[in-house]
Amino acid sequence: MAAKENLLKDLCHYLESAENFLNQVEEAETIAPDLIREYQMELVKLQNKHIPAEMCSNVKLIERIMEAETLLDNLKWELENSDNSE
Repeated sequence: MAAKENLLKDLCHYLESAENFLNQVEEAETIAPDLIREYQMELVKLQNKHIPAEMCSNVKLIERIMEAETLLDNLKWELENSDNSE
């Protein structure tokens, strides 16, 4: 049971980190507003999955964590890419 609790905490941490980072990017206006909206919609989808995280298996929780990590990685890539194009 402790493993599942840790996974739930990790998922919550990644989702919060993604939300905070996305808010910082939006405030800094470093990427296009339509791209920010796209990432915000993706984050909302991750935060509001049909099945609550508490009901998921450990494998599904790991998948959700990986989805949140990927969202963050993609956003960071967009930032790096936009910096290089200027």
